[in-house]
This record gives sequence, structure tokens and C-alpha cells, in this order.
Amino acid sequence: MPRIDNPWLPLKYLLAFMAAGVLLTGCRTKEESPALSQRAYIWQRDWTTPVSTAIESSKDKLDGFVVLGAEIEWKNGTPSLVKPRINWEALRNSGRPCGIALRVAPVGMAIAEDNGVIDFICRTGRELIATANAAKVTPVELQLDFDCAQKKLSAYTKWVRALRQAIAPTPLVITTLPSWLDEPEFPVLVREAGRYVLQVHSLRPAADTERTRLICDPALARDWVKRAEKLNVPFEIALPTYRYRAGYDAAGKLAGIESDSVHPTWPPGTRVIEFSSDAEAMATLVREWRAHRPPSCTGIIWYRLPVGNERNNWPILTLRAVMEGRTPRTSFSIRINGLVQQNTPLSLADISWHNDGETDDAPQREIILTWSSSSQGTAEALPGWKVRSEPGRVSFSPVDHTSMRLPPGAERAIGWLRLESAATIHVEISR
Repeated sequence: MPRIDNPWLPLKYLLAFMAAGVLLTGCRTKEESPALSQRAYIWQRDWTTPVSTAIESSKDKLDGFVVLGAEIEWKNGTPSLVKPRINWEALRNSGRPCGIALRVAPVGMAIAEDNGVIDFICRTGRELIATANAAKVTPVELQLDFDCAQKKLSAYTKWVRALRQAIAPTPLVITTLPSWLDEPEFPVLVREAGRYVLQVHSLRPAADTERTRLICDPALARDWVKRAEKLNVPFEIALPTYRYRAGYDAAGKLAGIESDSVHPTWPPGTRVIEFSSDAEAMATLVREWRAHRPPSCTGIIWYRLPVGNERNNWPILTLRAVMEGRTPRTSFSIRINGLVQQNTPLSLADISWHNDGETDDAPQREIILTWSSSSQGTAEALPGWKVRSEPGRVSFSPVDHTSMRLPPGAERAIGWLRLESAATIHVEISR
């Protein structure tokens, strides 16, 4: 603190300080929008070591987690409960706020309106909260995830009211679908809950246009969020990290869906299409909403937390980049016999590509190898690649980049090249 020798300041200094005080007070009275929180769902039934590792490695970037606590399935109209074996210690050690999700499989509302069913749901909600508390994890909320029929929201409101009262004082949050925004009962539903999650992604395997191959259409997401703003009820925006592959027969009929837990054997002639979450588009949405937080929006919640090297989910580095509002970096290098730069003449070269980026995208460009001598070359491509040979030159190109994803930091062989006599091999990547 600066030293003041004369306690009697001249009037002009006093007035200056008073004016500064007014300005500073004015700055403080203008409320700034709270930062947009970012959480993630943990949706595993099997809590393996990679799940706990993912929590530990992401706790410094995320503001909290919502874990699948139980799923209610239906057998001849009777509810049955499936509970994941949650590692509560990993959640407790993360130090992050934790919510619990109760997933209810689709069922006709004629069954759902049965008082016994409602009592079962309320009892399950209380048990989930009690289990978490016993593990010394205080849940910040219970999320009810039920894809209610669009025209039955009024009946669903009874569920929400009963469950909210049953689990008090723990807050209730419901997940909602964009199609519900059109229904007059929707405002009543979300006000009954008090808070909700607007899920702007969906699994809609239609093969008619390129546009439908996006799990989340950013233009539609912006529109849905603007409509949700008008309700003045706190909400989070659920954004996707996952992808899936759908197969279609010759008539265009859906033959099956591939996910991390389901791997169909496609019959000959099946047309397989990948539906994905566009990381660049999601980063743009995050950047926009961070700069101008939508009214009543409290944050973003990602479905779902990347765990290990899942085939149908982003790597954690991709999610981290998107959370910062930037496009993940895509970069790879070609290695010959394990080296990025090979100046020693070779007669046998094993060729591989190394992922130096933040995504698991495979190269979509041609890898060209040339050598200066007149030595004849023989090359072979490994599965997923094709090779084309010319005098003094061979080129490798991917057959299907979607089936050749590689985690950041990993390396995979492309093929090999054998020369009659040793020569210096040069690598070029087409643009």
C-alpha cells in the first residue's frame, strides 16, 4: 500500500477518488452472466478401471458428472430394475458435484399412469439417493430420463410431481426432447420439475440425405435453445460426443445399428453409413454460448464422458478442445521403420501412420513414397488401405476412413515396400 504523508488531501484529489468510487460501484452493480458450466454423463453399466481413470483424468476440466444410477425396464408391463455397479470412491475422490440419473425405458402411458408404477419410480429415486449418501457422495440432483410420448406430457407431469415430492429436498431435473417444445403442456411440465435438460441430439438413422447424418444439427440446436429461453425455466443443453453406424439393405430398410456394445455382422450388399457428432460444429456452438450465454441456460452437459479407447465416442482430447470452443487439431505423420525421417538407404520399409492430433480421424489423403534409384519396388497394403505402384513410386490410400480411426498418440501399420536394391525413400502426403 502506498504511503500518505499528509492526511489532508487536496479537494481535487478527494473529488477524484469519490468519482472513481462511483464508477467502481457502477461496475459492481452491473451483474455479469455466470460462466457456462460444463458437465458430462457417465453412462456405463460396467464400471471398469478405464471408467475410474476417465473420471480422474477429466475432473480438472469438467464442473461435474451425472452418472447412470439405475434403469427401469419393462417385462410384460411390470417394471424391473437394472443397477450399474458404481465406483462411488472414484466419484467421491474427484471432488466434483455429482448427479444421479434414473433412466426409464419407453412404455405406454396406460401402464405408466398406474399408481403402482409411480410408487415404484418414487421408491427407486429415494433408494438411489440413499445409496449415494451412504457412500458419502451427496447427489446434487436426481435426473429423470424418460422419452415420453409427445402427446402424453400431461400424464408425465404426474410422474414428475410425485417424484419431485418423494425425493425432496434433493432437486429433480428432467431430460426433454426438442419435439416437446411444440406441445402446450411442455411449459407446465418443466415448471413442475423446476429444471430440465434440453437434449439437442438424437439417434435418427435415416439414410436419405447428408444432413441427417449429423447426430446434432447446429442450426436446429440454436433454434431449439432460443425457444427454450422464452420459458424462463433453468435448463442445460445436452450435446453429443458419440457416433454410430447404421446398416441398410438394398431397399433402404434399416438392417441394424452398430455401437460399442453391439457389433452386427452385415450381410453382403449392406450399405453402412456413419452418423457422427461434428466436433467443429459443436465447438462453434460452445464458443457462441460462452460468449453470449442464453437466458435461463445454466450450462452444457455432454453425452458422454469418453472412456478409454471407445470406438464410437470422441477421445478425451477431442472433448477438451471442443469444451474450449476450438476445433480439435488433426495431425498425423508417416513413419518408415518406426522413424519420422529416414535418410538411410533401405531395401525393406515398414510404413505406418502416427496420430499426432486431438481427434481419432484417419488420414483421408494419399501417402506417396518415391525413391531416386532405378530399383524395382514391390509393395503391399494392409487391411483398410489400397496400394498403387508405378516405376519409382508407390502410393497408399485409405479404403474407408471411418473404419480406421486411431486414438491420439497411437500408431498403426499401413503396409510395406521392398526394393531390389537399397535406396533412400522419400515420403509425400497429398493435399
